[in-house]
Amino acid sequence: MNNFTYILSSLKSRLLGSILTVLLTAFGVAMVLSVLLFSHHVQTRMNKDSQNVDLVIGAKGSPLQIILSSVYHIDIPTGNIPWDDAQQWMSHPQIKTAIPLALGDNWKGYRIVGTTPDYLTFYQASLKKGEIWDHAFEAVIGSNIDLDIGDEFIGAHGLMDGGHVHDNENYKIVGQLDKTGTVLDRLILTSLDSVLKIHGLEGVEDGHSHDHNDHHYHHHAHGEEHDHHHETAGEPEITALLLQTKTPRANMQLPYLINQDGALQAANPAMEMARLTSMLGVGTKTLTALSTLLMIIACFSIFAGIAGTLENRKTDLAVLRALGYSRARIFSIIAGEGLTLVFIGAVTGGLLSVIGFTFLIKTMPSLSASGATYQIIPEMLYVYGGALLAGVIAAIIPAYRAAKVDVARQLA
Repeated sequence: MNNFTYILSSLKSRLLGSILTVLLTAFGVAMVLSVLLFSHHVQTRMNKDSQNVDLVIGAKGSPLQIILSSVYHIDIPTGNIPWDDAQQWMSHPQIKTAIPLALGDNWKGYRIVGTTPDYLTFYQASLKKGEIWDHAFEAVIGSNIDLDIGDEFIGAHGLMDGGHVHDNENYKIVGQLDKTGTVLDRLILTSLDSVLKIHGLEGVEDGHSHDHNDHHYHHHAHGEEHDHHHETAGEPEITALLLQTKTPRANMQLPYLINQDGALQAANPAMEMARLTSMLGVGTKTLTALSTLLMIIACFSIFAGIAGTLENRKTDLAVLRALGYSRARIFSIIAGEGLTLVFIGAVTGGLLSVIGFTFLIKTMPSLSASGATYQIIPEMLYVYGGALLAGVIAAIIPAYRAAKVDVARQLA
């Protein structure tokens, strides 16, 4: 009888306990892997979405809210800032690049963002087909949006689906971006004037104003000509300004200067996301601790299962010793039982994590839209290695006792 055959026979003899140990290990490993994978995905997306953004200027309010709404587009903005105030910082000598953003509308939950073509350069985005907008109410869509070149749509007020429809203007798709793996994949991009004018504000882009006669996609309610320029158009405002500074020193100095303006608030993406990660880390650590507890219980189960049956197996082990099995071989057989249980549990846990994470991707639109996929990351090797080591350690004491069985006494 070889070692593996003996191990399987021994595990079958205490089938219920073996299954319980495998399940405890599997659930522990699956939870740890899922937490690691989710954290890795969130961190990767956060880094991609905030690349090149050193500072963000928004309306007075929560700096974290400014970052979430303007960089990650997952929160409501704190308000708007006057275009004149924004221009002062766009031309500041310490600013390398400034990207204005105007928010406020959506199409089926996808945010419509008024900006400049520099926003695409910021994320190194390229066109899959079509062209960049050249006039108001032309739009370029991200790769996740189910529209095509030439399609028209009407924006709705607010950043969530179901708001008041702006039926006085149609947007027309003129371009679509390649997949970037960033927030751009789920945005509809257009000119600043598109968003400003539809909200009754003055345009800011010379040469990019909407021409009533040149664009067939303009919508005329009840067949009458509609006047885009409100009789009392308000002063232009934008939602936020994404800044890339020239030096790290400017990152520290500019927020102090910007915040002295009563209407403006500067926010640092790196600092705010560190705060958010710290807050989310509490939940992550709790799940990791629970997973670790399950694996510790599994180790105790291995120890108790092997040690509890060792007294009844001493005669069998003595026979093996009499048949020529060395103490080292006896030790390896008993330790192998613990290793086998953990190995089966770890493999099962890995499969559970694949099934569970895939299910989450299919049932959570936000996770699917963010490009989440199950992938192998280096940290997973530590989980598997730790689980296998724990199984061996749990079996060491029973294995050592088994190797010390007195053949003469047991067979007397």
